[in-house]
Amino acid sequence: MTAGVLLVDKPVGPTSHDVVGVARRSLGIRRIGHFGTLDPFASGLLVLGIGPVTRLAPFCAAHSKIYRATVRLGQRSDTDDSDGALEAVLVSAPPDRAAVERACADWVGSVRQVPPAYSAKHVGGRRAYALARAGETVTLEAASVRVDSIGIERYAWPELVILVRCGPGTYIRALARDLGEELGTGGHCAALRRLASGPFRVEDAIAWSELTAEATARSAMMPAWRAVADLPAATLDAEGQRAFAQGKEMPVPQAAASPGWIRVHGPGGFLGMAEVQAEAGGVLRIRARRVLFPDGEEAA
Repeated sequence: MTAGVLLVDKPVGPTSHDVVGVARRSLGIRRIGHFGTLDPFASGLLVLGIGPVTRLAPFCAAHSKIYRATVRLGQRSDTDDSDGALEAVLVSAPPDRAAVERACADWVGSVRQVPPAYSAKHVGGRRAYALARAGETVTLEAASVRVDSIGIERYAWPELVILVRCGPGTYIRALARDLGEELGTGGHCAALRRLASGPFRVEDAIAWSELTAEATARSAMMPAWRAVADLPAATLDAEGQRAFAQGKEMPVPQAAASPGWIRVHGPGGFLGMAEVQAEAGGVLRIRARRVLFPDGEEAA
C-alpha cells in the first residue's frame, strides 16, 4: 500500500491542485490530497496526504503555520496580493519603523479579520472569488483568527518583510491589507512563502522539480503518524489492535488519558485515530473513529 505524508516545496505559479495532480501521476495513485492550500502567487511548504492518510486532513488543517511575507505599502490591490489590479495610494510621509512596529503589535492575538474578496469563502452557495471575478460586490463576515507573533525582518519603505506565526484560517493577504490600512498607506501582499505547518518544515520538503521522479517522491514519504504527532498516543497490545481494527470500543490503556482525540498504535505500528469519551461514573472508553491501517502502518 502506498501511504504516508509527502512534503513539497511549491514554487510560485502552480496551484495546490496542480501539485496534487503531479503527485498522483508520479506515484500512480489517485487518493492524494493537500493539508492546507497555497495560492498560486505563494511558494513554500505544501503537505500532501497519500492514500488513507488523506483522512487525517482535519487534524492537519488545525496546525499552526509560519509564513514569511513581503508587504508592499503605498499600494492597494483588489485581491490583496500582487496578482490583482493595483491602485497607488498617495502618502505624504512614509511611516517610521516605530509606527510599523505598533501596527504589527496591534494585529497580534485573537483578532477579527475580514477574508479577501478573492477567496474560497462561500457566499450564498458560491465561492467569493467567482462572484468577485464576475464583477459582483462581495461582502464577507469578519472571522476570529489567531496571530501568535509578527516579527519585522526588514523595513525599507515601501517594502516590509515580516515573519508571521499564526493559527489556522489566517489570511496573510488580509493581514498585509490591514497593516497597510492601519498605517494609512494601503498595502498588499507582494510575496508569500510558507515555512512551516505544525511539525513540518519546508527544509524537509522535496523540490517541485523532484516531484515527477517516482523513486525520489517515494523515498521522501514520511510515516502517517508524523502528521498527528502533536496528539496524545495510546498503545494497544495485539488483542487491542484487532479490536480497534474491528471498530470495537475498549477501555483506555493509559490511566492518565483524558477525553479528546488520540492517535492509536499497536504491535504493527500506527493504526489510526480514536476519541476518548467519558461514560457514566467517569469511566473512559476508546472509540475508533478513523481506522487507517488495520494491521498497523509498518505492516502496510
